Amino acid sequence: MKDRLLPAAIIPAILDLAIRNRLNVETLLHSAEVDPGVLSHSGTFVSVEQQLKLFDAAYQGMNNPAFGLLLGESIQYHSLDLVGQLIATSRNVQEALDELFLFKDLVTPLTSFSLETLGFNAVLVYSVDRVLVKSNWIAHHDVMAASIFSIANAIIPQGLRLTKVRFVHTQPDYVDEYQRIFNTSVEFGCLRNELVFDKRQLSEPLLTSYPEYHSGVRARAKDKLKSIESRETLAAKVAYFISRNLGAAATQLEDVAANFNMTPRTLQRKLKLENTSFVTIRDQCRHQRALRDLSDPGVDMEELAELLGFSDISNFYHAFKRWQGESPGAYRKQALANRGL
Repeated sequence: MKDRLLPAAIIPAILDLAIRNRLNVETLLHSAEVDPGVLSHSGTFVSVEQQLKLFDAAYQGMNNPAFGLLLGESIQYHSLDLVGQLIATSRNVQEALDELFLFKDLVTPLTSFSLETLGFNAVLVYSVDRVLVKSNWIAHHDVMAASIFSIANAIIPQGLRLTKVRFVHTQPDYVDEYQRIFNTSVEFGCLRNELVFDKRQLSEPLLTSYPEYHSGVRARAKDKLKSIESRETLAAKVAYFISRNLGAAATQLEDVAANFNMTPRTLQRKLKLENTSFVTIRDQCRHQRALRDLSDPGVDMEELAELLGFSDISNFYHAFKRWQGESPGAYRKQALANRGL
């Protein structure tokens, strides 16, 4: 996944915040191995790893634990290139969220989203890939919540009427910043990251709605997704396919080969040319998903073993110990302790 490419749309927002805090942009770009050309050319791409490095470098340079909230607060829909345009020109809040979920890999491939309706509330749930985001993950939670709220307030007539905001991380020292930005009840140490709001807003028209323009932007967004896929190695494409479909669709060799219009033998041969194998990639995807889900106390271990494609929990146990060097139970205990749960 770290090899996956994405448009460099979010980088100017990071650099703008860095400049306002008197950080040297050249130093930041160099530390993240990002070509300065991303600042002068639209349509450029960076790897997920480069974006993570730049995020971490800016975070360290500012030396402000509220970095994620400040960055998210500064992001507007135009900061997100085509995805931002899709969101802003949607007919209503529901359609805007649908577009975010569908095209989120153009801006935030390490984040997963879902939407639930409970009683009078709509609940936007999101999670950050804890396997790949190894550092400053609280800041990643912060930037996601603050940017969604910031963009929503710019395009919804009366703003997003939040009733509660929940975070999985424990309460940090800068709790006043959360109150300043969200101006509602904020809870920490929860099972999920959630933005809870009045579900009637889902059908609320947007100030910036423009259906005729929207259809054209959507076509361009689809083309950009295809462009990203065409630049990636086959191994990266296979890993992405397996990661997205674990527990949702078949991910055996035959299924993955069919998705790429290849025979299993051809797929294995091409992966060998990239110095990897199907089994290696599938194990990496299973390992990453296991690490992520074991840090969630609401995930049942037997159900996780089944989701990952193991015939029983014993086989999952042995595989995890081979991957991680410790049992899944021991890993979960430490992961939950790190979260204060």
